[in-house]
Amino acid sequence: MKKSSLILIILIIIALFAGADYYLNNLKDQALPKIPKPTTDTVSPDKSEFADAAFKLNEDVIGYKLVSQKKTSQIFEKIDLSNINNIKIYLDTFEKASAPAQIPVTETTEATPPAPTDVKENNQSIYLYEIHGPVGQGSLTYLNVKLQFISQINATTEVLNETGEFGQNSFFYNDQSFENVAFLLTQAGDNLYAFQYNKVDPVIYNDVKSIVAKIMPAKTDVNITNP
Repeated sequence: MKKSSLILIILIIIALFAGADYYLNNLKDQALPKIPKPTTDTVSPDKSEFADAAFKLNEDVIGYKLVSQKKTSQIFEKIDLSNINNIKIYLDTFEKASAPAQIPVTETTEATPPAPTDVKENNQSIYLYEIHGPVGQGSLTYLNVKLQFISQINATTEVLNETGEFGQNSFFYNDQSFENVAFLLTQAGDNLYAFQYNKVDPVIYNDVKSIVAKIMPAKTDVNITNP
């Protein structure tokens, strides 16, 4: 056999092996799904989500620090307000300045509000729900929220005590299951503010009064009486 013929045969064999290898690799890629590589990119919370909040993260308010601010759709872990259109709800957690330091947290996802059972005799936290409604419709937002309370509470063990003693509209929500917990909702202009706090401690009660005075429009008399 001539030398040139032998070389040609070898080249043909190599080409056949290369083609077979290419075909098998393609077949393998089609049979097995490709697994995407995990990303290490982190997404920072968008602070603009809370641009209209009455209080800002880390803000000091009458001896309390705002340590957490989150978005939610209900208040007092009881009343779901997701059926009301055009409102935004923020849950602010205020801690006494003398309390152990916590790492500030801002979340743009739905939050789980604190359970009323968390408010015990030694609890100095104040949970404030900011309910931001449409401009010029504060009274309508208040009415819609009040109707949600009426439709969702147990009329036997839970009652609303509409005081009207301060702000434009206000009521206490009383739950016999949580006798040491105060639930207060007020209207200030276009927005509503709902407080959950330990009513056993008179100091906290006075602090809540001061915060209410701070958010109320000027020249509004504030006179709160525990229910």
